[in-house]
Amino acid sequence: MFQGRLFYIYSDAPPEIPDIQVNFHHNFHFEVTPVHVSAISPEMHAAASQAETIQAATLTWRQWHLNYYHGLGESVFEVHALACKWLHYCGGSNSTQLAPIFIERPGDQASWAQFLPAAETALECLFPGPNYFIGDERIKNKVFVLKTSAAGIGPFNRKWRGFFEQGTEFKKSYAPVDRSVAKVYRERLIKCYKLQYQKLDPAGPFQVTIVNRAYHAGRHMVNSLDVAQKLQEMPQVSSTRVVYMEPLSFKEQIKVYASSQVLLMTHGAALVNIMFMPEGSVVVLYNWLQRDALSPHTWVTDYMNDLSLPVNFVGLSTQDRRFMYPMKELFVFLPEYAALPADQKAALLETGTCPPGGLPGCDDMRLNFAVDWNLLHPAMQIAFEDMNSKHSHVLDTV
Repeated sequence: MFQGRLFYIYSDAPPEIPDIQVNFHHNFHFEVTPVHVSAISPEMHAAASQAETIQAATLTWRQWHLNYYHGLGESVFEVHALACKWLHYCGGSNSTQLAPIFIERPGDQASWAQFLPAAETALECLFPGPNYFIGDERIKNKVFVLKTSAAGIGPFNRKWRGFFEQGTEFKKSYAPVDRSVAKVYRERLIKCYKLQYQKLDPAGPFQVTIVNRAYHAGRHMVNSLDVAQKLQEMPQVSSTRVVYMEPLSFKEQIKVYASSQVLLMTHGAALVNIMFMPEGSVVVLYNWLQRDALSPHTWVTDYMNDLSLPVNFVGLSTQDRRFMYPMKELFVFLPEYAALPADQKAALLETGTCPPGGLPGCDDMRLNFAVDWNLLHPAMQIAFEDMNSKHSHVLDTV
């Protein structure tokens, strides 16, 4: 590795380098330049006198890596999966010898340490040695000799499959994650963060945790306190709590999940933390996202299946727009809103329906919502029914 590029140095016949995909959704492929030892540039020769040798490396492209879901639930796992399955660095004492190297193109170089500390912390937990970004100007003129490496995302890895036809194509190309590799990932992080689990009674009564989002962030459950009160009145429930993730550190967040036997949440990147829930627990996902050929629950169910999580699932999705609460103050002063016809203004404010031509900041990911108790109540009954065996239920309504 030199000056932001990868080179394959050979002395005999040129190597046959296979086509390796490193980014599924944007179809980027692995780039390496074969160079005969006699053709090494003077600059590389000069820098090679102080070259750093890396025993083993993973070469991966961190897709959407500053998003919590994609960073911790995909990019960090991708490093673990390559290292564990192909290079046999699976949590032993040799983990310090492996160096994760990220090969995304310049423009994606924002660091985890600065913008997503949770991913940086998890990576350091798994592989305590240094990690590198290939485009880092600080190492541009330094030579790194990689003795062995694994690159790419397949055929056994976990990625969000994508929307509609992309999802179908993904499943044709990539096999399910090796369960033993996925299990080790969860176990290593739990051990690293020193999480303690209390013995849970599958018969109840249960403590229910409601994970909410801040109002300004969108997808805020506006009636979370009312829902907590109604849950408290159910005979299966001993206590309830409403928790906001925004003010909590990463370790505080995962402790919330680790101490939750029953958890109610909506769509969001924090669903990655389900990985830290105790064995035999259950997550209830209340969703309102538009669905076509792809269920909005796949973000969770694919993730849970890929990591073989010992957690039960109940998914509930409704398309009843009467329970949507757009942030009126974000829209009513926009000139684009003023130009809308009266019926589109009413649709937005009364049913959370964004206008056909679009409106800045108006999409389902930014809308707040109220939980319909008549829909949630039977879902919670199912969640409480059987904690002894693994189950998954989807209760989508029109």
